[in-house]
Amino acid sequence: MAPLSAQLFADNTILNLRDVALSQSDAPQTFREKLARVILDEMYQFVGLLDANGMTLEINRAALEGAGIQLNDIQGRPFWEARWWQVCSETREKQRELCGRAARGEFIRCDIEIYGRSAGEETIVIDFSLMPVRDQLGRIVFLLAEGRNITEKKRAEAELARKNEELGRLLDQVRQLDQLKSDLFANVSHELRTPLALILGPAESMLAAGANLTEAQRRNLGVIRHNAATLLKHVNDLLDLSKLDAARMTMEYVDIDLSRLVRTVATHFDALAPQRTISYVIVTPDVVRAEIDAEKVERVLLNLLSNAFKFTPSGGRIRCTLAVRNEGFVLAVQDSGSGIPPAMRDKVFERFRQAQGGTTREFSGSGLGLSIARDFVELHGGTIAISDAPAGGTLVQVEIPLCAPRGSVVRMASDAESVSAASMITSTTVEELRRDQVQNPLPAQAAGNPTVLVVEDHSEMRRFIAETLSSEYRVIVAADGVEGLAQAIAEKPDLVVTDLMMPKMGGDEFVKHLRAHRSLRQPPVLVLSAKADDMLRLRLLAESVQDYLVKPFSAAELQARVRNLVTIKRTKDLLQQELANQGEDLALLTRELIVSKRLIEENLEAQRQFSALVKNSRDFIGFTSREGRTIFVNPAGRELVGLSEEEVQQKSPLDYVIDEDRDLLLTGMAAATERGNWEGELRFRHFGSDAVIPMHQTIFVVDPVESGGKIGLATISHDIRERKRVEEGLREAHAELARVSRIASMGELSASIAHEVNQPLTAVVANANACARMLDAQPLDMEELRLAIGDIAASGKRASEIITRIRSQVKKSDSDRHKLDLNEVIVEVIALIRGEVDRHEAKLETHLEHNLPVILGDRVELQQVIINLLMNGIEAMTTTMNGPRALTVRSQLATTGEVVVAVRDCGPGFPTDHMGKLFNSFFTTKPNGLGMGLSISRSIIEAHGGKLWATLNPTGGATFQFALASVA
Repeated sequence: MAPLSAQLFADNTILNLRDVALSQSDAPQTFREKLARVILDEMYQFVGLLDANGMTLEINRAALEGAGIQLNDIQGRPFWEARWWQVCSETREKQRELCGRAARGEFIRCDIEIYGRSAGEETIVIDFSLMPVRDQLGRIVFLLAEGRNITEKKRAEAELARKNEELGRLLDQVRQLDQLKSDLFANVSHELRTPLALILGPAESMLAAGANLTEAQRRNLGVIRHNAATLLKHVNDLLDLSKLDAARMTMEYVDIDLSRLVRTVATHFDALAPQRTISYVIVTPDVVRAEIDAEKVERVLLNLLSNAFKFTPSGGRIRCTLAVRNEGFVLAVQDSGSGIPPAMRDKVFERFRQAQGGTTREFSGSGLGLSIARDFVELHGGTIAISDAPAGGTLVQVEIPLCAPRGSVVRMASDAESVSAASMITSTTVEELRRDQVQNPLPAQAAGNPTVLVVEDHSEMRRFIAETLSSEYRVIVAADGVEGLAQAIAEKPDLVVTDLMMPKMGGDEFVKHLRAHRSLRQPPVLVLSAKADDMLRLRLLAESVQDYLVKPFSAAELQARVRNLVTIKRTKDLLQQELANQGEDLALLTRELIVSKRLIEENLEAQRQFSALVKNSRDFIGFTSREGRTIFVNPAGRELVGLSEEEVQQKSPLDYVIDEDRDLLLTGMAAATERGNWEGELRFRHFGSDAVIPMHQTIFVVDPVESGGKIGLATISHDIRERKRVEEGLREAHAELARVSRIASMGELSASIAHEVNQPLTAVVANANACARMLDAQPLDMEELRLAIGDIAASGKRASEIITRIRSQVKKSDSDRHKLDLNEVIVEVIALIRGEVDRHEAKLETHLEHNLPVILGDRVELQQVIINLLMNGIEAMTTTMNGPRALTVRSQLATTGEVVVAVRDCGPGFPTDHMGKLFNSFFTTKPNGLGMGLSISRSIIEAHGGKLWATLNPTGGATFQFALASVA
C-alpha cells in the first residue's frame, strides 16, 4: 500500500466514508475501486452508468439526493423512467431517444431541464451528455451519463439576452433621435438660407450703388451685411454637420496648386497682423500639385489661422507653413499664445466644445470649427493633431495625401478656383477679427444727463447700445468686466448695462465685484445676454440685478427699460435726500405706498393656494387657539382619527394622543410657545377603533407679522406607520443576520469547541471507570470515591457551561441587555476559541484591567463581536511564517470613562486605502469571506451606543478596538 494510503489508517484499520468502508487489508485493486466509489459519491455533478440498453446500473449520491430517490429504486430499470426525467412526457421520450442514439454509437450532448433540487421538487437545467463506452472488441457495453448544473448560467444568459435586446431598442431610439436631429439641422439651415440671402443681397446692392449714403447709413448697412454673413457661416456649419452625420458629404476633388491656394487664404490676414503688432510669416514651396477638395481644405486652413489670431496676444508670432512629406503634404499653423492643455487637446475637436468655458470667454463662437475641420481632414484620409509649439504656444499640424483615393473623379481646377474656393467665408472671418480691434468713436452726448455705463465686448453691439441711449443719457463704455469695474468706480453711473459673456471677467463676476463696493450697491443693473440660461437669470434677478433682457431685442424696448430703471434710481436718490434728516430708511417708508396693492393681490392668491394645499394635503394639519381649543383639522386629519368636522371642535389637543403621550404633548406645546416650534414622535388614537397611530408631529406658533402677537398653535403631523413597519423589519433582519453570523462563527470553531467539550467528558469517563474499580476493591476507600465523584460533577458542570454558551450563540432571541463585566465576557470567549488558537499555533495573551466598571449590554451580541475580532486576528496571522503569531486582548478604562477592548495581531495589516471600507457590508480581503463580520460587529457596538475602529500597528499587524460607556 502506498505511504499516503497507509497514513489513512494511522488511528484505525477501518475508515468509514458514508457507504464505503476502506480497510487496511484491502487488495490494491479493491482499494482503488472503493476510492473510485468515494470520488463518484462526492462529485457535485450528475454522473451515472447505464448498460447498452439504457438500464440504470450506477448513479452517484449527489444526483440521487437531488431527485430524492435511492439507487435501489431505479437500479436495473430504464434510465428514462427515473424521477429526473418526469418533468413532462416530452422530456421522458427525449431521454429514451437519446439513450437509443447513444447505444448506436453517437455521442450526445444537450441542455435539458430535469428534477434535480430539493429532493426532486424543483427543476434545474443541466448540460447533459451520453457517451458510449466500448470494450476491446469495439462493442458498446456501457453508456456514461453526465450532467452539470447550468441553471444560473442559463438565467444569466437569458438576462444578458434581455439586456442586449433592451440596449438594441435604446440604440435604435438613439439612432432615430440622431437622425431627427440631423434632419432638423438640415431643414432649419435650408429655411434660414433664404431670408439670409434676402438680407445680404439688398444690403450689398445698396452699399455698391449707394454713393449718396451718409456715413452712418453706410456703417449700419455694413453692420447688417457683416452680421448676416456671420450668421450664414454658422448656418453653413450646421448644414455641414447634418451632412457629415448622414454620411452625405461629397468630395469634389480637383487637381490644384496647393501652394497658391494656401498663400491666397493666408494673405487675407496680412492686414490684421500689423493692427495687433503680430509677426506673421507664410512659408510655402513655389508649386505643390495636389488632388484635394479645395473648398474643404480652405475651410480647415481658415479655421486654424482664425484661432491663431484670436488667441495670440499683441507682440506675438504666427507662422503658417506648407511642406511635402513622403506621399502627402503637411499644413502647419504655429502661434505663441497661451497654448492648449494636454487634457483638452482631444476635447477641442468635440462638437460645441470650446477651450474657454463659463461666462468669462475671450472670443465668441459655436464650438464647431475644429470639429468640422477634423471631419474634413478625415474625409481626405488625413490626420490633424495639436501639440506644443517649440517656443511656446500651440502647433496644429494637418497631414493629407497628395493624391485622391484610387477611383475618385478628379478634375483640373480653373484659375478662379486656384485663387479662392470660398471667398465669402474667408472675408467674413477676417472682417470679424478686424472689427473686434476697431474702436468706433461714440456719438456726441449732452452734458448733465444721467450716466449709463455700457459693458459689452462686441464692438458693433457696444456701439449700437450707445447710439440707442445717447440721445437721453451720458453713455460711457467698456469692452470687458475689468475695464467696466474701473469705469464704474471712477464715474459712479446711474445705471449699468452689461453683457454676460465677456473676456477677462464675465458679467456675473463683474456684478459681484460691483456690489462689493459700498458706493456701487445702489445703481441698478440691466443684463443684456444671448445666453438663455433660466437658472442664471433667476439667480441674478434674486441676488444683484434689477432687469434681464435677452438678445435679440428692439431699440424701443431697451430705451423703455433703461428709462424705467433710471427714473426709479433718480426718484430714490431724491427721496433719500429729503428724508436724510429724519433718519428713515426709504425702503421701509415707501413700502406700503409703492407695493401695497401688489402685496394684497399676492397675499390673496397665496391664501387661496395655501387653503387648497391644506385641504388636499395627506398629512394631519390642525390649529388650536391660545386657550387650547381645537379650531380646525383638515379632511385628511379628520379621516385619520375618525372624527367629523363638528366633532373636531369638541376635542382638546390632548384628546388626540394616547394617555401615555399626553405629558410629552404638553411639553412640546410649551416648547413651541417658548421657542416658536417643536418636533417629536407621538402616538395618536383613532376615536372609533382605539387603534394607535404613530405620528411625527411638528408644532409651531402662528403669529401675524402685523400685530406681532400669538394667535395660537398649528401642527403638521405625518403618519409614520409604514416607516415603523420598515424599521421593525430592518431590525428583525439585522438580528437574524447577526444570529446567522454567530452560527457561522460556531461552525468555524467546531473543532475547537469539540476539543473543549471532549476534555471534561473524557475526565467524566475516566473518573467513572475509577469509581467502578473502587467499588469492586476491598476494603472500600470512601474518601477517594468521594473525590472521584466530585471530579465527575465538576467536569460535567464544565461541559454543561460550554454547551450553554454555544446554545446562547445560536438560539434566536431578542436583544437582552444587562449590567455586564466585559472581562467575564472576554474570558468566556477565550474558552470557546482556545482550541482554534492552538490549531493555528498562535499565542494568546490577555491584559485585563482589574475592577473595571460594568457596562449595559447584551452578553451574546458582545461575545459575537469579540469572537469575530479574535478570529479575524487569527486568520490574519496564517500568512506569518517567520515572526511570532501573537494575539493580544486588552481591556482598560479610558479617561473618558468608557471601557475599551482592544484586539491586536501580528499579521500583515491592511492597505491604508482600505481603512474607510473595512466596516462596509460585503467588503472583505479574505478569498472566501462574505464581508459581513466587521459590518455586523460595528452595528452591534453602535446599537450599544459605542464605537468600533481599526488602526495599523507601527511594527506590523492591526489593532481593532471598541469602546462602550460604563454605568454606575
